[in-house]
Amino acid sequence: MMLQQRTWLSVVMVVSSWLILAPTAQAAVLRCKSSVLTTGDSSAEALIKCGKPLLVEPLTQTALSEDGQLTQVIAGERWTFDMGKGMFLQIVTVQNGVIQKIEDGPRN
Repeated sequence: MMLQQRTWLSVVMVVSSWLILAPTAQAAVLRCKSSVLTTGDSSAEALIKCGKPLLVEPLTQTALSEDGQLTQVIAGERWTFDMGKGMFLQIVTVQNGVIQKIEDGPRN
């Protein structure tokens, strides 16, 4: 009986450590008024639900052109939304008209 209790306790401790150390999966969410945006939503939805962003910055990356020259190409945009005084700015990465990432910026 004592051996079974120790084995059971070992199993419980291992499973508990997995749950503690397991990364939590959280979908990035942006709340605008009574609407919610998530990754995978369209940039049009962002404009409809949240209005015009405070700042739009092009995201570029270096690419090799057909003639072998290094060139800068637009890889998407970073939109910054002002959520109000004391709130975190919300930074939304858009590529090909689809929201790829939503993250907190600095507090306003």
